[in-house]
Amino acid sequence: MLQHDPIQFLPQEVANIDTSRILVLRQSVGDERCREIIEEVVYHLSERLTKLETALHEWDGAEMRALASRLASLSEQVGLADFARVSRDLCQCIDAEDPIATGAVAARLLRLGDESILSVMLYADQAAL
Repeated sequence: MLQHDPIQFLPQEVANIDTSRILVLRQSVGDERCREIIEEVVYHLSERLTKLETALHEWDGAEMRALASRLASLSEQVGLADFARVSRDLCQCIDAEDPIATGAVAARLLRLGDESILSVMLYADQAAL
């Protein structure tokens, strides 16, 4: 009888950036201000993701909903359309009072959030060169 190693599934999300959003932002406010705006948005996304984790542990539906909604609008500003969509999906799960879907979508959002923040920072740095 053959023995097989267990298959491991490592959850990973790939962040997609709508670079046209950043280009429009750069054209309207200039390179320096564009970088400042991206840095501000990245800071607020990171801060709200941390607060979302706390709200999830405390299962504070109102706070989770408010944070997910704010994450959606912030991420759209810098071209993180997938991140915004998953944030809105989380809002829908919270509104439906579905704890299993809420937990699953929140976990996906947290994974995608880390990757999205890194991707937008790297893109902004590369685009500035």
